[in-house]
Amino acid sequence: MSSWLVGPVALAGVVVLERLGKRLTGSRAKGWIGSYLIIGLAALVLGPENPTRNALDWRVALGVALALGGYQLGRLVLGDRPDRPRSESKTLELVALAGVVAPVEELLWGAVVGPEIGFLATAGLFAVKHPLVDGRWRRLLGLFVFWLGLSLVRAYSWPLALVLHMAANAGGVVIGHRQNLDQF
Repeated sequence: MSSWLVGPVALAGVVVLERLGKRLTGSRAKGWIGSYLIIGLAALVLGPENPTRNALDWRVALGVALALGGYQLGRLVLGDRPDRPRSESKTLELVALAGVVAPVEELLWGAVVGPEIGFLATAGLFAVKHPLVDGRWRRLLGLFVFWLGLSLVRAYSWPLALVLHMAANAGGVVIGHRQNLDQF
C-alpha cells in the first residue's frame, strides 16, 4: 500500500470498527475492547516498525508534559467540558481504555501509521478519529497535543510512550468516575 494511503485507511478502519463495535455490543467499553482487538491484530499483520532509540534529551521531558497535560490544555482552550455522566463500570472502562485501546493505538498509530506518514500527520489523524466516532469536535486540539507529546517520547522509548498512554487513559477513567463525568 502506498505510504500516503496508510493514514486514511487506518482512520477509516478505526472509525468504522469503533462505531460497529459499540452498536453491536450496546456498550461503549465493550465495543472498544472488541473493535480494538481486531484493530490490534490488523496492525500486527501490517508489521509495525521497531523505532530506534534516540538519546535522552529535553524533547522527552516536553513529550511527557504534553502527553500528560496536552489533552486537558486543549480541551480548556476550546471550551470542551465533560457534560455527561459515566455510564459503565470503572473496571470495564479501565480494561478497555488502559488495557486494550492504549496499547493498540500505540501499535497502530505509533508503530504502523506514524513511521509511514510522519508524526504531525499522524497526530492530526489520531485527533480527527475521535470526533468522527463521538462527534465531540472540541477535543481535537487536546488530542493532537497529546499525540505530539507521545510522539516525542516514542522517539526515545516506545515502552515509555505506551506506559504514558496507558496511565493517561487510566487517569481519565479514575477522574471521570470520581467526578461522575465522562472524560472521553
